[in-house]
Amino acid sequence: MKKSIKKMLAALMVVMFLVNIPLTVQATPNDVTPSGVPFDEIGSEIEKWAAENPEAYVSFSTAVFKEDEIVYEGAFGYADRENGIVADADTVYEWGSISKTLVWVSVMQLWERGEIDLEKDIREYLPENFLRKLKYDDPITMLNLMNHNAGWSENVWAFQTDNEEEIKSLGEILQETEPVQVYRPGEVSSYSNYGAALAGYVVECITEQPFHEYVHENIFEPLGMEHTSLLPAHNDNEWVYAQRPKTVCYTNTGAGWESVGPQLMYVMPYPAGAATGTISDMAIYAGSLAREDCPLFENPETREFLFSPSVTYRGTEIGYSYHGFLSSMYGENVVLGHNGSTNGFCSQMFFDVETGVGTVVMMTGMGLPIMEIPEIVFGETSAEIPADFVSNEAAGDDISGMYIGARSMRHGPLKLISLLGLLPIASVGEGEYDVAGIATIQNVSGDLYWIVQEGQGLPAEGYQLEDGTGVLNLGLQSYVEEPALVAYLALMVFYVICVPVAAILLLIKLILLIAKKLKKYEGAALIAVAQFAKILSVGVVIFWISVYSTQYGLTPAQGIIGCLIQIVCMLTYLASAGISVKALFAKDVKVIRRIQYVINILANVICVVAMISLELIRFWNV
Repeated sequence: MKKSIKKMLAALMVVMFLVNIPLTVQATPNDVTPSGVPFDEIGSEIEKWAAENPEAYVSFSTAVFKEDEIVYEGAFGYADRENGIVADADTVYEWGSISKTLVWVSVMQLWERGEIDLEKDIREYLPENFLRKLKYDDPITMLNLMNHNAGWSENVWAFQTDNEEEIKSLGEILQETEPVQVYRPGEVSSYSNYGAALAGYVVECITEQPFHEYVHENIFEPLGMEHTSLLPAHNDNEWVYAQRPKTVCYTNTGAGWESVGPQLMYVMPYPAGAATGTISDMAIYAGSLAREDCPLFENPETREFLFSPSVTYRGTEIGYSYHGFLSSMYGENVVLGHNGSTNGFCSQMFFDVETGVGTVVMMTGMGLPIMEIPEIVFGETSAEIPADFVSNEAAGDDISGMYIGARSMRHGPLKLISLLGLLPIASVGEGEYDVAGIATIQNVSGDLYWIVQEGQGLPAEGYQLEDGTGVLNLGLQSYVEEPALVAYLALMVFYVICVPVAAILLLIKLILLIAKKLKKYEGAALIAVAQFAKILSVGVVIFWISVYSTQYGLTPAQGIIGCLIQIVCMLTYLASAGISVKALFAKDVKVIRRIQYVINILANVICVVAMISLELIRFWNV
C-alpha cells in the first residue's frame, strides 16, 4: 500500500482503548523471522506498534507462524466499540479475496488426482453454452483463470445483496453477471473476481458437489478449521453464522473511525471472496500451506508446483502469479500469499515458502496493521531494484502515453468511470518516465521497468499487443494505452454539456410560449422532445454510474431498461436531425431559424456518434 495512507491515518482519533489478548508459543532464541526479529520477541514488537498507533485501527487480529506452529497470536481493539465489546480469539473477520486461494488449492487437489488439465479449455468442464459473451474463439484455460488473464472487462452487474433470501446459486449468478470479453486470453492481466468464482464452479462441475461442500470436506475438516464459513450467508457454519453479526465495521472519515454497523453483505459468487472466520483458523490454513509436507496434498511435488511461477515478467524467472497465489517483496524477501477486502474488512496472508514463516492479519476497515505487521515479520519494503531484475538487454520502446486500467469498464457509457483511473505517463529522459508527479518509472532493461512511489518499488513490464496498443503490466493489473482518449473525452464532454444547454433552451421556450412570443416553426415539437431526450439520456448514464459505484452494482433489469431508454433517445435524436435537415432547405426560412436547424442537426448527430462510439448497445447486450 502507498505510504500516503499513513499520512491520512495520522489525523484519525487518538483516544482508543487498546486490548491485547496474546497467545504465545515458546521459541528458541535462535529462531528468527525473515526480518531478523527473534520469535520470542515478535509478540512484544507487534504489541509495541499497536500501543503506539491506537488511531490506526478499531480492531485487528494477527498471528505469526512457522509452518503449523503458531508463534504469536493477538487481538487488539474493539469488535464493537460502542458497546465496549473487545476483540478476542472468537472475533470473526471476512477473508475477502484470500477466499480465492481456496479455489486454487482445490484445483491443485483435482490436478494431483488427474481430474483436471490446467491447459485444457474450461468450456470442456462447464455446461454447454455456459459462457455467452466471449469475443474470441481462443481457449480459456484454468491457468488463464489462475493468472487473471482470461480477457474479461470489469463486471458491472450486482453480485452482492443484503437480503439473505435473494442469494442465488453459484451457477445462476455467474451466468447472470458474465462480463464482456475484451482481450484475447493470455495477452493482458486484469484481476477478475468473476474468473476466480468461475474456477470454483469448474471444481463444482468436476466433483458434482457444491463448491462449499468440497472445501469443507477437503480443506476445512482435514485442518480442523471449525470456525470458518464459505457460503455467502455463512450458514454452512452455525457458529460463524451466530458470531458474524457481533463484529461491527468501521470506516475512516478523516476525522476518526465511524461505525457502519455489521455490514452484512452477501457475496453471491462466493468462491471469490465470501470466506469468514477467526484469526486462528486462517493461521492454521496458511501454516499448512507453508509446510513442505502440506497436509492438503498427497505429494510434496504438488505444493512445489503450486508455488512455482505460472507467469513471469518477460525475459526473467521472476513470477507475479504462482498459480493464483501472489508474490510480494519485503526487503530482499519474496513472500507468497494473498490479500483481500470487503465492504467492512481487510485481510492479508503471506508466508515464506523456504522457511515456512508467515503472518496473517485481519481487521475491520482499512488501516495500517495490514501494512505494518508484515514489515515487522518480513522486513521493510524498499525502492531498490532487485539484482535478478537487471539484464544486459537494450532499452525497451517508449511507453509514454495515456493509459487506462484493464480492470475497468471497456464498453458503453460506464467507460467514463475508467477515465477516473487514468494513468498519464510522460517521458522525462532516456528510459525515465513521470506518472502525474506521484511516481517515477525507470526502464531497467528490455521490456522490464521499475516503478517507485514514496520509497516503495514495484516491478512492471511494457509491451505491445498485435494491433500496436501499448500495455504496462504491474503484475496482475495492466494498464492499456488509449490512443483515442482525446476523442472520447471530447465526445463525452459534448454529450454531458447537452444537459444544461437543453434544459436552458427548454426553459426559454416555455417562458416564450407563456408570453405568447414564440411562433411555430417546422419540427418545433420534435426538436423540443429531442432536447428533453438529451436530459433523459445523460440522466440514465449518471444513474448507471451512481448505482455501479455503490456496493450493489447494476441489476440486469436496470441495464435492460436503461438500454431501451437510450435506444429510444437515440432514435429521437435521429428523427429530430432529419426534420431539421428537411426544414433547412425549405423556402422562406429566416436566417436565424436556419442557424437553429444547423445547431440542432449537429447536436443530435454528435450525441448519436458519442453513444455509438462507446459501444452502448453491444455493452448492454444482456
